[in-house]
This record gives sequence, structure tokens and C-alpha cells, in this order.
Amino acid sequence: MNTKRALHWLLAFTSASLLATTASAQGDATTSSNATTDNTKTQPTNTVDASGYLFTSSYTPQKDKTATEAPKEQLRWAGSSYFQQIGVSPDVIAPGLVQTYAPVADTFAAFAPRFAINKDWQLRARLTASFEFTDNANSTTTASRQLVFGDFTPEIDYRGIPKFAGIKMLAALGTGVPTSAASQARTLIVSPFAKVIFDKAFEKIKWLGGGDVELILGAIFAHPFYASKTAQLDDTPQYSAACFGGGSDASCANQASGAANVENSLTGTAIAQAKWGKFSVIALYYLFNQWTYQFQPEAGVEPEPNGNTNFRQSSYFNFGLDWDFNGWLTGELGYQMYRTILTGESTIGNPFWDPYQDMRVYLGVNVALDALYEAILGKKEDEGILRTKSEHRPFMF
Repeated sequence: MNTKRALHWLLAFTSASLLATTASAQGDATTSSNATTDNTKTQPTNTVDASGYLFTSSYTPQKDKTATEAPKEQLRWAGSSYFQQIGVSPDVIAPGLVQTYAPVADTFAAFAPRFAINKDWQLRARLTASFEFTDNANSTTTASRQLVFGDFTPEIDYRGIPKFAGIKMLAALGTGVPTSAASQARTLIVSPFAKVIFDKAFEKIKWLGGGDVELILGAIFAHPFYASKTAQLDDTPQYSAACFGGGSDASCANQASGAANVENSLTGTAIAQAKWGKFSVIALYYLFNQWTYQFQPEAGVEPEPNGNTNFRQSSYFNFGLDWDFNGWLTGELGYQMYRTILTGESTIGNPFWDPYQDMRVYLGVNVALDALYEAILGKKEDEGILRTKSEHRPFMF
């Protein structure tokens, strides 16, 4: 009993300390962006919202006026998850898909902790990492086989908005912290964002063989802040290139790229999941809309013949087949593709399949950390809980 209690307090203190410190510093996206049902314990200890005891490992929400059952005690960090996948580009399986054989094999991981302040308010965060096993023309890192971290995205979510027509709504405020090398090269300082999610669940649909369906639509608006409007070099080059205006503006010598940074972004998300017992099918589609900074006209520099645009658009599609092995472990076989909306011929490309885009076929596992913890303690999860898994890729700001 003492060992269980010690483990219980240790995990609670670690989760609370991490997310409480994050909230204090910023005042989820991503990501993040999920409407996952929290696991619950089977026996309540009280019926009072214990939000005043912030660093307790569990709490019992206040009873809703329309509820017929007494509220159940919940772990404050319920919904926290860890996801990892190992994927390969489709030309590994079918080498004839592309003219130049340069296959990619990599792994991607996402840690998404949560911490409930009370029934309505919750802290969430997300940190990702990736590693490429292959090293060829399609490698995305400067150094071979380099571990790459994504941006850290803490947020605070409000879950107390009343349902309307059976639709649950979630609103959140958060920020992107430049822990990735790409964001640091772009001189990102911070990327505050606002997020809204609409979640509708349908249970026991007859024409789907009695399966459950969950539909989630969302939007994220972000306004990043940078030290410079273009990506910069870490060190000043020994021989600086000449700048327009006779070299009077030496700052251009430190530019890593002439492409402008993103000033504003709006991301639309759509997720659909159908579940039959332990088996489920899930499809995700993200549409990234970005507006970059505009540069002032420079004397002696000819504009582009057809003008230029500050609008960029890209998409991400993911399709997965999931199997719940137990209350805390879900396996997945899936396919995903990230691409720009326009092709090299300025036509709209196929958003679901293109051998020359960033595609993966993968095997993944999703671990529900709270359910794993309760399984270690010998507790059973309630039946009938529909858990929507975390998105794999971080939102782009």
C-alpha cells in the first residue's frame, strides 16, 4: 500500500510541477487539440470540486444539475499520452513509384501531458521529436541521423462551455515556444495562438453495424513574433555577400534564407473516427494557411514579372486502423502525407496521394499514461469509453 501511494504522489507531483510552471510562465495549439474523454476511477471519495488542492493527484468534479449519477474521482493528469511511430516512404515497399530511389525511414514521437485544475479548466502541453534512420537525397536534416525536436506548445483549455445540439465545444489559449532548430533559425521568440474545437459523438449507429462515431472540427489562429522577418545564420559569415543599397544594410549578410517568415496563420482541422469494440478507423485532415511578411520595395531591384504573393498553403492527411490491445495500449497501422497545395505547375495537387510528396506508411503505438498507471495499481477502466487518440503531427505556426 505504501508503494502504491508513493508512486501515486510522485507521478502527480511531476505532472503538476511541469504544467503549473508552464502556465505561470505564459499567463496547444496543438495540438493539444484533442477532445479525449478522461479516464475515471470507479469509486468517488467526495462530491466537492477539490480545485483548491491543486497538487493532489486526483479530484472529484462538482455534480452537474442534469446529471443522474454522482461524479467520480478523476486523476488530474488523466488524458496524458505518449505516441510513437516508425514509418517508411512508400517507395521502400514499391521502388518503382519514383524515378530516383531515395527511400526514407524514420521515427516520430509525441508526449502530450495534461493536468486538470478543476472540471472546467485544464492545462495541456505537447512536445515532439523525430529521427531519420536513412541518409540520402530526401533527408531533411543538415547533419546525418540527427535527433530533431519540435516546438513546445503549452496551453490552457476551457471545457465548461454548455453543449448545444449535442455538440461539445472547447476553447484554448496557448503559445509555441521555439525549442526546434527550425524555429530558432527563423528567430522565433514566441507564437501565441487561440484555438476552438467542436466535438460531436454518435453512439450505436445501426447502418454502421452498431459502431460509435466521433466528428471533430477545429481552428487555430496564431500570430508569431520574431527577432527578424527572415531566417538568420547563427554566426556571421567570414565573407559577407553584398547587399542592395551599396551594403549600407549589413543585416542581409546574416540571412539564412530570403523567404519571409509567417506573420499570421490559420489552421483548419477535421477528424473523424469510427469505433467497433476494440477496432477503430480514423481519418485526419489539416489545412494550413499562412500569410508571410511583405518586404518594402528596394531601389534598383526589379519586381517579379507576375507579382508575388504572401500566401502559402499546405495540407496534411492521415488515415489509420487502430486496435485497442487493452485499456492503455493502442496499436495503429497508418498512412500519412504532407504536401503544399500547389504543384510545381501551379495546379492544385492531390491531397491524399502523390509519390513525390512527403509520404509515410507506419506502425505506431499510443499509450494512455493514466490508464497505464491505474493498470499498474490493478484498477480497471470503465467500459464504453470512446478515446480519440492524439494527432500525430504538431500544428504549424
